[in-house]
Amino acid sequence: MTFKRMTTGAALLSSLVMGVGLGLAGAAQAEPVPQGVYHYNQEGLSGATWIIYPSCVPTVGDLREPLELAVACRLHIQGTGGVKGGDAVLTGGEWTFTTSTKEGIQCADGSWAPITETYKFDDIAKTGTRSVANNAVCGLAPAIHTFPFTIAYKEPLKIPVDVYPLDCEPGGLRWCT
Repeated sequence: MTFKRMTTGAALLSSLVMGVGLGLAGAAQAEPVPQGVYHYNQEGLSGATWIIYPSCVPTVGDLREPLELAVACRLHIQGTGGVKGGDAVLTGGEWTFTTSTKEGIQCADGSWAPITETYKFDDIAKTGTRSVANNAVCGLAPAIHTFPFTIAYKEPLKIPVDVYPLDCEPGGLRWCT
């Protein structure tokens, strides 16, 4: 094999690998993150609402194009009607947040005991679970009670959120302001 054939073959292989890499880079665009007012539906609760405000930053990737991935986001959730809110992060494909309440369970003697609630939900399927955990308090055994729920989009936020607020220059090291 001549040197010319070897370099031509290497150049062809390099072009093929680069083309595949560029094709995969384009697939990194994510679904839009949730924002707006949502009905929260759980058996035994009525009139519950979540107001979701995302805050995201662009992830740089390989410096050619910002990758707008949900992993660079946090959802600020405000709960009403008996459900909590918190700052959710994407963990294992689900948005997750945990809250603690000092006065979560009222004991028979009138005192209060703490609980911890963990919310996990899939923003595409609009389903999730709410887990309520308590220690051995008020004569109760330690337990975790899990409740399924769904969310349904109700309306947009009064002031929409620009999900990727940073303005990055188009080339080089991507300086952002």
